[in-house]
Parts: sequence; structure tokens; C-alpha cells
Amino acid sequence: MKVYRKLTAALLTAILAAAPLCSMPLSVGAVAQTPDAEVLKDYTEIIVNLVNNERAANGLSELTVLPVVCNYAQVRAEEMTILCDHNRPDGRDCFTVMKDDHFFYNVAGENIAAGNPTAAGTFEQWMNSPKHRDNILGGDFTHIGIGYTYDPEGKYRHYWSMFLVGEYDTQSTPVVYSEQYMPERSLGDPNGNHIVNSGDASAILIYAANQSAGLPYKVASGFTKAGDVNSDGVVNAVDASIILSYSAAAGADPNAKLEDFIW
Repeated sequence: MKVYRKLTAALLTAILAAAPLCSMPLSVGAVAQTPDAEVLKDYTEIIVNLVNNERAANGLSELTVLPVVCNYAQVRAEEMTILCDHNRPDGRDCFTVMKDDHFFYNVAGENIAAGNPTAAGTFEQWMNSPKHRDNILGGDFTHIGIGYTYDPEGKYRHYWSMFLVGEYDTQSTPVVYSEQYMPERSLGDPNGNHIVNSGDASAILIYAANQSAGLPYKVASGFTKAGDVNSDGVVNAVDASIILSYSAAAGADPNAKLEDFIW
């Protein structure tokens, strides 16, 4: 995990001591396989939704996906097949991939990881590492980008990169980020991991219990819309029951549809 801050005319670098979750240099020559755009978007949205769940639970603002930052993170993921480190293969620090493109920000952080084949599993890797978790819960960040590549000949095979940035906005040099978006959560998937299963039902039951008790329980935007499966304006045990019935049926019938279980 690495953090860099840019302050108007001056530069201040702060590196928080955390070894990458992959720290050994890899051999050069293997060919990395970048997934197609839809797969990359799917991985990005899973991680971003999980990040925003944690940020909401901790009273922090949610992060918005910035496609150009995803592009920078993708460059870093592919570079990691050569050198799995916060420095790039040419020896420069990871943030030069943005600076070379004249991308402006007030603060930036990088999380990298390797070895886990799933987006959700990689997120858990980061959350189980205190310094990487600190980045994910950084209060100054406003936007995020995710990169991933697969190298079948590499030591770790699966390589992930996360860039977090704080929006650069001063009176002298205003910058407006374009094409940014917040991932939507599909019906029945309030936790946003792109799988409708018992985990979603559990999240709904916890949310409903706190609501019923009048206790504060912060959830990410889109949670209640995705969790209100029967569209009755309330997220409760009925919605959880529908999800559980669907999940059980889907295990035996891949053609099962959530809509068929709504009552």
C-alpha cells in the first residue's frame, strides 16, 4: 500500500510502510492475458461495491469509479507480471503512470495484490492487511479504479491493482472528471458482489433488525433498492426469504429466475 499527496505548488510524498501483498520479482517474458472489457468492468464493480459497503459502514463517503483511473490501474496490473512491487519495472514509483498522462489529483494511493483468482477474494486480502485497509478507508479519497490481468506463466498468475485518488479541484486549476459512475446493484444483490445468495439475505436481515430496533446502521447507496425484492417499500425478512428460496433453487437449476420467487 502506497500513498502520495500533491499539494498545489509543492509535492509531499508519504509512503506508509506496508509491503505489497506480492513482493517477489517475477521473470520477464510470459504473456499476460487481459480479460475483455465486460469482465474487467464486472471485477471493478464487485470490488468497488465491497469497498463502498465498508466505507458506508464507517461513515465515509462512497467512491466513484473513474474509467481513466481504471486504465492506469490496468497498466499497473500488467506491469506487475514483470515486477510485483509499488515501483514500476523501469524503477519509477507507481504514481508516474498518472503523472506521465498529466492526470491531476490531491491525494492518491495504490493497493496491489496477487495470487487470488476472484475479485471478492482479493478485496478480502486487502481488508485483512491493516495498511491496505487504511487506504480503502481513506477519508480523502473520492474516486477509484481497478485493474486485473492473468499471466498463466507468472509466479502468482492473478494480478490486481487498485488506485484511489482524491479529486483535484483548486481555483487556479479546476479539473472536472468526466465519465465517472457509481456501480448499480441488481435486484436481490444488496451487497453488490454480483451474486444473489444467502449473503444478501443475511445482509438484509441484519439491516432489518437494526431498523426495527431503531439503531443506526449505515449502508451503501443502492442497498435498499436492491434489497427491496418485492418492491413493497420495505427491506425486511420477506425479501430475505425470497432470496433464500431463489438461491436454493438456483443451485439445482441454473435457469431459475429471481422474479419467479417474488410473492
